[in-house]
Amino acid sequence: MENNSRKLLTYFYKGCFLFHFLIPFSLFSESQFTFRSIDLSSYPEVKLRLHANGELMPSGSGYSLSEQLGTITRFTEDIRLTRSEKRNRIFLNISIPSYTNSKDRRWLLSLVNHLVKISEQSGGHSKLHVQSDTNFHVFERVKSQVLDVSFPFPKESITQFPIRGWEQFLDSLQTNETNEDHFLLLVSFSKEWPDRFEIPEFAKRLREKRLKLIVVSPNSLEAEKLVSYANGDLYPISKPESFEVLFSNLKQNTDPDWEMVYTSPWNLSIWKENEVYGNLTSVITGTSFEFQYQISPIQTLYLKFSDPFVFFPVTLFLILLCFASLYYLRGFENPNGNKKISELAPSVLLSESENSERKEELAVYDRMYGETLEKAAKDREVALATKEKEILPGISYTYAVVQVREGSQMYEPIPLQWEVMTIGNFESNHIVLHDPTVSGLHAKIKNRKGKYILFDCVSEVGVYLNGKKLLRPKVLHNLDEIQLGKTILTFRGRY
Repeated sequence: MENNSRKLLTYFYKGCFLFHFLIPFSLFSESQFTFRSIDLSSYPEVKLRLHANGELMPSGSGYSLSEQLGTITRFTEDIRLTRSEKRNRIFLNISIPSYTNSKDRRWLLSLVNHLVKISEQSGGHSKLHVQSDTNFHVFERVKSQVLDVSFPFPKESITQFPIRGWEQFLDSLQTNETNEDHFLLLVSFSKEWPDRFEIPEFAKRLREKRLKLIVVSPNSLEAEKLVSYANGDLYPISKPESFEVLFSNLKQNTDPDWEMVYTSPWNLSIWKENEVYGNLTSVITGTSFEFQYQISPIQTLYLKFSDPFVFFPVTLFLILLCFASLYYLRGFENPNGNKKISELAPSVLLSESENSERKEELAVYDRMYGETLEKAAKDREVALATKEKEILPGISYTYAVVQVREGSQMYEPIPLQWEVMTIGNFESNHIVLHDPTVSGLHAKIKNRKGKYILFDCVSEVGVYLNGKKLLRPKVLHNLDEIQLGKTILTFRGRY
């Protein structure tokens, strides 16, 4: 193990040394395109956003672009290439094994330090996982400056089931919903993985997360099978040039993207269903890049409404239409406020003869039963005034406070100085309780001529007075205990 560590350390530093003297190679020299996005909002003008390893010629000369619809292919010569000014961010999720000696530890920390630096320079961040069969060690947003001899690198026994640990690490990662590069970089010293039968399922979940796979391990059948299933890249740990290529490829992913704009030779209708296959080919080397896009009425509607100049006016029109509908659906207002509603409604719905008969019936009904709306309203006012004059049982206090106790913490007494004091979790209450089991507006205490009445404001868990659930408003007495959720309030009154 010590000899292997010495060799790995030597290869790694050679790779780091060569990495600083790399010269960018030209287009299509082992070129690889990464498709980012496509914009069809100005169709037949098509805008492709892609990432290319190397430099492209902005004039578009030297490339041939064709579109295939069915079995017929057409070419276009109007190709414009522009490069974005903003560099791409890359996000690294790195899983490394634990160490058995100081040389392994130094080599692993040095490797992770160089990887994290590349991510930091691009504006991204990194997540570090230390493999273990029993524990789960993860360092969020790890920084390169902390990856030195003082880094709290946990020492674990050699993992027997690496894929299971990687699956647990994968579960902690979110699905990549952006066009940015999110990598899962796995480092392993083992040639054989006893849980290799889980490779297909692990690769499937990796593709669903939309993460790019990088494996740094000995060249083995298991590693080749994993990168094949997940469309990843394998960097044999025993080859010194592997680290050179790894750092170079990661660095190239941070280069700005290219935008290719061209006019479609088909000029199809945006309201019909069509699927088009495109091909960009280098006239010099013959290397090609394939892509496809689809035109459909649903997609066209989405693109039209996503345009701010269409979305905001249409939204404003729909809002005004809703308000107008609500205004007319609510019915017409009574233009004569002094007339009874019962007298006004028949004049709208009935003819003149029927209206006069209906008025006579309503007059007789009013004399016999006295149930018109105006009389009913007056009766309610009289009932409320009578209720206010009733003498409530209990003692009148000249001054009262409540003592709030949350668990073992006791707060200062709160004077009940207003006619109505609301209690709850909302900040708008007079007495605010920071208790998650308390409702926003849980209860209230009303002062009526020195008698303090407790009300339950239809709370979820209810209000308890002296251990009994409050079913109707009750007058409070000195030293009564009020329970709201997990909070206790003690009422204290002074004559």
